[in-house]
Amino acid sequence: MERQMECLRCNEQMKYLKEYRFDSQDNNRGILKALFDYEEHLIFDVYVCPRCRHTEFFLTGTRKGFDEWNDW
Repeated sequence: MERQMECLRCNEQMKYLKEYRFDSQDNNRGILKALFDYEEHLIFDVYVCPRCRHTEFFLTGTRKGFDEWNDW
């Protein structure tokens, strides 16, 4: 779902660029989570200003689970 927003720098209408997923591996995740490569996936929507190229990342959710290569 695209949001309607203005750039914080120049007030131009920002454009949706893509969805970005970031794998967050907590250092204190415990022995079982470390052995089975349990991680948290943070999901962001990325918007960019067509005039000044200012970029914004908006957290849209998380997905927790074991690393599955066929998800992506």
